[in-house]
Amino acid sequence: MNMTHEITLYAGVDAFGDGTHPTTEGMLAALAAIDPAGFAPRVICDMGCGAGLLAMRASQLFDCTVIAVDIERSAVEATRENALKNKLPVDAIHSDGFNHPEIRKRAPYDLILMNILAEPLLSLAHDAVSVLAGGGALIMSGMLVWQQDMIIEAYQPLGLELAHRVQLGDWVTLVWQKP
Repeated sequence: MNMTHEITLYAGVDAFGDGTHPTTEGMLAALAAIDPAGFAPRVICDMGCGAGLLAMRASQLFDCTVIAVDIERSAVEATRENALKNKLPVDAIHSDGFNHPEIRKRAPYDLILMNILAEPLLSLAHDAVSVLAGGGALIMSGMLVWQQDMIIEAYQPLGLELAHRVQLGDWVTLVWQKP
């Protein structure tokens, strides 16, 4: 059993992801529901990492390095600082999506985390599924209840199976599996 310590996010961080938003709570709940005895990802990507909280929690839970990606340079720096201060193996990369050479080099990913808004979730659908390993999981949030149908309609035809859904208030977290 993996022992996890409390993750501290340091002051001065202007990146999204302090853990208090319902989307982050839903993502953390979905991560916590994974039984490491049945699914133990070795290669993980957190797309849209914000301050790095989800990447750090995944690193703790599965005892592996996580590649954390964000379009905002300040988020990448915040993730680097937070991972260093928390002594967790998270590699932060500045990129707009999955097409960065380092992201492609480390693929396929056993687990992909995406806590971003509905529009980027839609635009990244094909790329996310293309770098997700067979048997892998994709956990996503950032969509409101009324947006979930269009997200499901975008991802199901790409071969993913909806495995679990978490709703906190008006926000939804979806857990997908790739056969």
